[in-house]
Amino acid sequence: MSDPSLALTRAANLEAATTRLTDTILGAIEEDLAETLKRIAAEIGLCHIAYLRLSPDKSADICLLIAVVTYSRLWQHRYFVKKYMVNDPVITYGREASEPFDWATLAVEDPTTKAFFADALNHSVGRNGLSIPLRNRRGVFAVVSFTSDLPREEWEAYKSSNLRGLQLLSVLIDSAANINFKLPPVPVQLSTREEQCLLWAARGKTYQEIAEILGLAFGSVKTHLDGARRKLRCMNLTHAAAVAFATGVIPAQALK
Repeated sequence: MSDPSLALTRAANLEAATTRLTDTILGAIEEDLAETLKRIAAEIGLCHIAYLRLSPDKSADICLLIAVVTYSRLWQHRYFVKKYMVNDPVITYGREASEPFDWATLAVEDPTTKAFFADALNHSVGRNGLSIPLRNRRGVFAVVSFTSDLPREEWEAYKSSNLRGLQLLSVLIDSAANINFKLPPVPVQLSTREEQCLLWAARGKTYQEIAEILGLAFGSVKTHLDGARRKLRCMNLTHAAAVAFATGVIPAQALK
């Protein structure tokens, strides 16, 4: 049975979250958006919040992905290396959806879907998920997902009480991401070593393994990867690799 006072607190925190995101959009808050979402998730009783924006191009190799997520770096790295974006059931279903959908409604008996959700659960994504699809006039598709570890009955009550607030939150997250998450305005030129190191990092290799493969010192690998990340204006290597492939700085075919 859910606690009424806790529900009221979450509702108040949800309203405060919309104010915080509005301030972010207006430039009054300069905090990293992922950190803002992490704080909001904790305050409104959720495990994680994830924002994904894709171009209309549905290429199986790579499509333009902008992501702001609160998931662990381990899961973000695994998601990229395993190429889950190609058959992520949330993205696949969300592309055609017009209404919010619970992850439990997806084809969880499909072996690929079942394996994906099992892997996500093992990486603390959350046992429950709700995704809200968004579209704009240019055909750009986005989806905001909220995850929770609440028991199923409490999760249903949570959704029922907060769905409208979460929908508003999703629109504000989309707007905040458009302002705060910018791809490089002009093509970035990586050095040969920066490109090589980033490519091997995208394939899941550690700094030491990259050093051995390329015959470089460990410190040199770190320098090249840090340089690539800064040029691409990214917070981490997973993000940098995604941006590099999405913008064509590194050809998508190179990942194969």
